[in-house]
Amino acid sequence: MILTTPDVNVVLMDFPSKKGNEMVVPNEDGSYTILINAGLNYESQQRAFEHAMHHIKNNDFQKENVQEIEYYAHRQKIAEPAAKYLERIKRLQRERKAIKRQIERDKKRVQFIMENCDMYKRAEHHYLYGDNL
Repeated sequence: MILTTPDVNVVLMDFPSKKGNEMVVPNEDGSYTILINAGLNYESQQRAFEHAMHHIKNNDFQKENVQEIEYYAHRQKIAEPAAKYLERIKRLQRERKAIKRQIERDKKRVQFIMENCDMYKRAEHHYLYGDNL
C-alpha cells in the first residue's frame, strides 16, 4: 500500500529483521520516503509515521549527531511537576488506609453476626410454628 503527498511518500512494508518501526529516506528531488513496518499494529504504525514526520519537519537529516536528534525526538514535551504525583500518591495511601479500616470493621460485624445469630434455629422455628416467635 503506497500513500503519497507532494513531499512525502509512505510505504508499508515487511521489515526483514522485524526490528525498527520506520525508516526515512531523503530522495534526490528533495522529497522523502517513509518506510513503515507492516508488522506493527495500526496505532504503532500511526506513531511511527508521526515520529518520522517529526524528523522531517525538524530538518533532522541536515544534522549530524544522531543521539542528540533522537533525544530531542523522544523527550517529554512538557515536564510534569513531581509534587502533583506525590500529592496523589499520599491521597491514595490515605484512602487505602481508610478502606482497610472499614474492611476490619466489616469483618468484626460479620463475625459477630455469625456467632450471635442462629438463622437455622429461627428458620426451623418458623417452619414448625409459623410466624409466632
